[in-house]
Amino acid sequence: MSGIRWVFATLALVLLAGLPRSGSSQDITMYWEFKVEPQSAAAFEAALKAHMEFREANGDPWEWRFFQQVVGKNLGTYMARAPGHSWADFDAYLGSDFSEVAGKHFDATVLPLVKEAWNGVDQENAELSHLPENMDPYTLFNVSVFYLKPDKMADFSEAVGTYKQLMIDHDFPFYWAVQSQAAGGDGPTMALVGFAESWADMAEDPAVEAAMMETLGEEGAMELFQQFYGSFHHFENWIGQLRPDLSSGGM
Repeated sequence: MSGIRWVFATLALVLLAGLPRSGSSQDITMYWEFKVEPQSAAAFEAALKAHMEFREANGDPWEWRFFQQVVGKNLGTYMARAPGHSWADFDAYLGSDFSEVAGKHFDATVLPLVKEAWNGVDQENAELSHLPENMDPYTLFNVSVFYLKPDKMADFSEAVGTYKQLMIDHDFPFYWAVQSQAAGGDGPTMALVGFAESWADMAEDPAVEAAMMETLGEEGAMELFQQFYGSFHHFENWIGQLRPDLSSGGM
């Protein structure tokens, strides 16, 4: 039974805010990650706040949401995400006069305080995500990135889909997003991002395991466990906290 419990400890992780709703064609997110030394964090945040004010004052058409890693091996990392776009949006935004001006301002004021920076693009999987109607209460995000076996990607999706249906059928208030790496980074990967209003929401709910046993039976539950864990080489986990004070776009 311990194996079954691990399925739920992993699948019921409590990402990232601001993901587009199911059926939307605007399912692409550009993100940046910034590694900052602890002694530079205060100066970095002050410079970043001033930069975000500069962007808003100069009419940045994109909304940027910032998160800070508070649990994991990369403490001191900040992530900026601009969700809800199509690939075509990148042409207009990255080629604009605004982006050139904002980039120069960032390079002059914020970049000197950054140890490392990298970026990427991910895409929401609306079919596997289970999103709440209102994202506003969620400020903590439990992120697990799975490095999939190329020949087992369908198994991963099927296992997550089975779990999603279980949550819906039993009306459990657990929500998450599933994102695939579209550009940048290693692959193939899929991220499960669980939403939490508080740290207490991270606790395992034994009712979920009971519902699984009732619905699938012990044999079916073990098959789901084997299907899920057999679909990836390894995974990495971290918890991020929303930083509305660093974000833009009316947060």
